Amino acid sequence: MLPSRRAPIVTQVVVYKVGSADETFGNTGAAHFLEHMMFKGTDQVPAGEFSRIVSRNGGRDNAYTTFDSTGYHQTIAAEQLELVMRMEADRMTNVRLTEQEIVPERQVILEERRMRTDNVPASLLDEAVRERLYGLHKPYAMPVIGYPEDIRNLGVEDLASFHRRHYAPNNAILIVAGDTTTEKVRELGERYYGPIARREIGPRLRPAQGGTDLPQKVVRADPRVAEPRWSRLWLAPSYRVGETKYAYALQVLARLFGGSETSRLSRVLVEERRIGLSAWASYGASSLGLTSFDIGVHPAKSRSIEEVEEAVTGEMKKLLDGGVTAEEVGRAQNQLLAAAIYSQDSLASGPRIYGTALSTGNTVADVDAWPQRISAVTRDEVLAAARHVWRDDGAVTALLTPAARGG
Repeated sequence: MLPSRRAPIVTQVVVYKVGSADETFGNTGAAHFLEHMMFKGTDQVPAGEFSRIVSRNGGRDNAYTTFDSTGYHQTIAAEQLELVMRMEADRMTNVRLTEQEIVPERQVILEERRMRTDNVPASLLDEAVRERLYGLHKPYAMPVIGYPEDIRNLGVEDLASFHRRHYAPNNAILIVAGDTTTEKVRELGERYYGPIARREIGPRLRPAQGGTDLPQKVVRADPRVAEPRWSRLWLAPSYRVGETKYAYALQVLARLFGGSETSRLSRVLVEERRIGLSAWASYGASSLGLTSFDIGVHPAKSRSIEEVEEAVTGEMKKLLDGGVTAEEVGRAQNQLLAAAIYSQDSLASGPRIYGTALSTGNTVADVDAWPQRISAVTRDEVLAAARHVWRDDGAVTALLTPAARGG
């Protein structure tokens, strides 16, 4: 329960501790496909009516699937919390999965894949990079939306089996944010989710190693590409797997190296040397398995990929040789803390933060202690984290370039 009295509204989020990384090769896309089918109705709520009922009551709803979790959320007037909780509990067990509904929804999902992946060169490149980084056919390598052939083959029994294995109250997290009370949420939760039977939930398996034969390079040349892109990804520990002691320092490293306009990459490559139009670094620690540390640059016109790579590796070497300043670390910590404060203040992103943490093995206490743990990161820890992750034997370099159109 995340209370907020600023407006008479509430957001309910139910996060299931299952995502696409819990699938197997040949059955990819099941978690995302089931997310779509959860809107296809029950005996009490006909197909499509869930969202229409929410809308008629002045609310909005949606859902999402990630590698590690699947979430369903509604934002609505506070007095309608019981309505959405009743409907969410209903489809937790009573969702109707029929061939009549699956066939057209399969085409919707295939079109979604065409729009977001197959027709987007950068997305196709990212998919290939993940296969190299994590290992072909392994969790995190297979796309969340699934491979086209698997989407075409998923049927009623596949989705029903996936639902039976993973959709139960003991495999879900209920988060309610907004203008209500803990007592009210507990009373409604016990009334609607309480009667639903528990299920045996199997272990969630994630490899502790990535792909073999690293380093590797992946190049995609495509006539649809307007601007080239250079990026490099390294296998990195998360909160749960690998050298987890580096997780907080890696967040500070990503911020100070390429996470803002004041970061090293932006300042040197974009502003001073004008080698790149933009430059960035990113790292996400909330993964049930290994994660990645990413650096990328959009080269400026007339600048070559070789110049970009040389400049980035030069800045990395400067950091590794000369360390980082206390001012840099402090600025990065303040930026991270400010962003976290603003995000937790939102009825949308606040629950998402807790849902992500709780679905990947962390606790409410871990979320609440995050500011102190980020603030405690030292310069030496940032340097040690960089040395641990920035190794050739854990990297994939990706190049996205234009290609001449065939005549």
